Amino acid sequence: MNEERIAIALSGGVDSAYSAYLLKKKGKKLIGVTFKSPFFKEENIQKAQYVCNSLGIPHHLIDVSQEFEESVIDYFVSSYLGGLTPNPCALCNQIIKLGKLLDYIRMLGCHYLATGHYCRVIKTKKGEVYLAKGRSAFKSQEYFLALTPKERFNSVIFPLGDYTKEEVKINIQKEGVYPFPIEESKEVCFVSNSTYKDFIRKRILRDKDYSGQIKHHSGKVLGTHQGIYFFTYGQREGLGISWKEPLYVMDILPLKREVIVGEKEFILKERFFVNHINWFYPPSNYRDLRVKLRYNSCSLPCDIEISSWGRLLCILKDKKDVPTPGQLAVFYDGDLVVAGGLIEKESNF
Repeated sequence: MNEERIAIALSGGVDSAYSAYLLKKKGKKLIGVTFKSPFFKEENIQKAQYVCNSLGIPHHLIDVSQEFEESVIDYFVSSYLGGLTPNPCALCNQIIKLGKLLDYIRMLGCHYLATGHYCRVIKTKKGEVYLAKGRSAFKSQEYFLALTPKERFNSVIFPLGDYTKEEVKINIQKEGVYPFPIEESKEVCFVSNSTYKDFIRKRILRDKDYSGQIKHHSGKVLGTHQGIYFFTYGQREGLGISWKEPLYVMDILPLKREVIVGEKEFILKERFFVNHINWFYPPSNYRDLRVKLRYNSCSLPCDIEISSWGRLLCILKDKKDVPTPGQLAVFYDGDLVVAGGLIEKESNF
């Protein structure tokens, strides 16, 4: 593999920088590749360039402006306007990072793409490929990759799979490869200097097309809102209404422009459907799996059943979470990712 060229995706952050350092230290033939788009800070490109210069490797910029706008930004905005809560990072990984970028590096003569994700790819002697959690329990990022087709991981390397975030921070400062302040990555990179609400508001024609009423699930009108995109499922803060008990967002109805709220016991679900399923492998038993419903939450014990139209029915063992329509549901068997998909919206109003 030493003779095969590897492209390292450099974001300007510490994780990709240390990934490049580790590969270079092993004697790999490297080139650096960085995205260029109006949504990405110029200073991050300069940081990536610095890393490449310090390691003595060439640096390529790839302009993804059009693809990012059409595949990620439009999806982000239309999802919120459609009463869903999107996960743009998962789509970016699927379409841009492990999609367009893979195609681009092959034109540069590279056999593999390396990224700074904290996760692992496991390859068996029989040629099977599995996506697995990384060693970093709280920063493991396989969740964001669960929509990416399995076969692409044959060409992907994750140098940080066996590292923790703290180890990376300490080690890179010792090596002097990254002399910049270490910042935590933003949850949504393109919403840098504003809120989600402001970002979306700039991309719609009229606010009043999305404003409406806030209703209790019993039908009682409790107030009004300025836009359905202000809300997400399970939200409690910022509702602007009063009630004898704490209320949470139960449903978002874009056609009626209504936000439905209810007490906590009404938002917890035991069963929900998942669509757009991306399989990594069929488990030997569809019982006793675990599911992660958001990146920064613990996985939950569950069973799954194959349903109609290629969907999965997820049955939680305990009714104590709020499945958010539009978000990822990622299923695990131990450390291995079994499948990933999008939580389906089921309105009862």
